[in-house]
Amino acid sequence: MNISIIGGDLRIIRLAEMYAKDNYNVYTYGLEKYFDKEKGYSKQTEAKVHNKNINDEVHRSNEKFNNIFLCNSLEEVIANSNCIVSGMPFTKDKITVNAPFANEEIKLEELKNKLFNETSSKIFFAGGIPKNYYIEKETKKIENIDLVDLLKVEELTILNAIPTVEGTIKLAIEEREETIHESNVLVCGFGRIGKILCDRFNKLGANVYCVARKESDLAWIREKRYIPLRYTEISNFADKIDILINTVPQIILEEEQLKLFNKNVLIIDVASAPGGINKESANKLGLKVITALGIPGKEMPRTAGKYIKETIDKLIKI
Repeated sequence: MNISIIGGDLRIIRLAEMYAKDNYNVYTYGLEKYFDKEKGYSKQTEAKVHNKNINDEVHRSNEKFNNIFLCNSLEEVIANSNCIVSGMPFTKDKITVNAPFANEEIKLEELKNKLFNETSSKIFFAGGIPKNYYIEKETKKIENIDLVDLLKVEELTILNAIPTVEGTIKLAIEEREETIHESNVLVCGFGRIGKILCDRFNKLGANVYCVARKESDLAWIREKRYIPLRYTEISNFADKIDILINTVPQIILEEEQLKLFNKNVLIIDVASAPGGINKESANKLGLKVITALGIPGKEMPRTAGKYIKETIDKLIKI
């Protein structure tokens, strides 16, 4: 059996290794800085990822795989399998594929054109597939290519919240000189990530405050014995907060609210762009803000890769 992988971060590399262990032939493009072209296992490199040397950033596998192959082109990697997987997220700039281990940029438009030119049946998985992929597929009546947006698979988004939360807690511990126990933690948003954040910080002994809009969410927050807040009430508690974690992907805290927080507050924004914190204002006020995107791929890539594999396997009924 074959599977093709185009770009992606370390969780996608772990995914490739898992499929190789399952005796798949794994064809890759956009992972050249990680895998050795001849031997199919990880190699040393001087490439930069996250503004650091990859050798400093990546825990490399010592395992050797004879069934991981590096392709020379998009056409080759697409042609070699009916199941194709790309990044989580698929893109960060809406122009290129998220491929930090690629030797060259992979344009979204080029990948789309190559994929849609295929005449055999294909299923394409990625996280956050652009709308124009779906529009062109419908307009041109392309029926042999199925697109599966992994960010819209509820089971995976719930599971993906777990490494996000654990990575956030890791940051909160590393960036402060105080314990989580007895700290005042404010979580903005009570969605998938917000719910787990509240639970984990509560179990670590923190005093958990949670901001939500829906009355039903505020009632659940109260039922869990956290402290429920409406967004209009943040200002009343701001000076008590030691750790602020935002999960809301739109600006909710401007300079007017931020100036009420104490100068030692640690702010961690895990929401997708633009995030929930006016970072320019926060910097102006001297507040420490960490933008923590892609935590699963950076901190727990093996677990994140396992969740992606489980999801794909169920969807293609392996």
